[in-house]
Amino acid sequence: MIWHEQLLEDNYALERVIGCGGAGIVVAARHLRLGLRVALKFLRPDKPRDPEALERFVREGQIMARIRSPHVTRMLDIGRLPNGEPFLVMEYLEGCDLAALLEARGPLASTEAVAYVRQAAAGLAAAHAHGVIHRDLKPSNLFLTLAPNGAPLVKLVDFGTAEPSENPAASVREPTGTPTDMGSPQFVAPEQLRAERAADARSDIWALGATLFTLLAGRSPFERPYLSETYLAILSGRVPDLSAMRPGIERPLAAAVERCLAADPEQRFASAAELCAALAPFAATRARRASPARAERARPGRISRSKSSFDQTAESSLR
Repeated sequence: MIWHEQLLEDNYALERVIGCGGAGIVVAARHLRLGLRVALKFLRPDKPRDPEALERFVREGQIMARIRSPHVTRMLDIGRLPNGEPFLVMEYLEGCDLAALLEARGPLASTEAVAYVRQAAAGLAAAHAHGVIHRDLKPSNLFLTLAPNGAPLVKLVDFGTAEPSENPAASVREPTGTPTDMGSPQFVAPEQLRAERAADARSDIWALGATLFTLLAGRSPFERPYLSETYLAILSGRVPDLSAMRPGIERPLAAAVERCLAADPEQRFASAAELCAALAPFAATRARRASPARAERARPGRISRSKSSFDQTAESSLR
């Protein structure tokens, strides 16, 4: 267990839990030698420590370190706990994820939502250029902070299910495990559910389209009461009419979202750069500055919307 004010490597002073995900826990800490606040990511105490899990965790840090983009969270280092277990050292971000923003404010204005997704697409393009498929894009993995000039800045976070490829244009290896292991059910592309082929860049395009739909409509396009129904809805290929669910959405914008969500990858945008260009006419020149602050007041920190008993215990242990 990680305790409040514990020192790691005689350098990192732990402060508080700022995020709990499916496999990891993120803690705010201070780099004592540099006087810099950082974010440390550890494997959750209740998760297995088999060699494959540890290898995947280290690979997450290595993947993020390869990608240099203002729209991807910076990886600073990989450290070791006294027992030899790795932890990741990342830049500390002030703000909130887009799921928090959506929860605090409801559906976003189309110009604002598009502006955020275009920034995410820019980060995605950088990842794809390095042969990295994210495989878990969703509102809670897009973090809204502020750039040095005060402009809203969106960064991709959590590359825990990402896969590298030796060839940036090639597909990654065939995924293993359940669909949930590959990402969040409502944001997993149909080809990943079928496991008939490896995910490629267009699978991320699908997830980004589902994210934009969610920001605009206030709910995911394939949200259903039961997981099996969610999978069937995704596999059906029938995309809900966004312009009918959210009156006022321009039909060309709705069509762009539908193209992202095409069941056939060949019918989607071929790249994140192409999607970014297609969305340009619908983006605000400058999204609202105060959005991160308002959402942060509504829900401080980057903690899951529905905390498990472990999340609550982990957070209280650092107080």
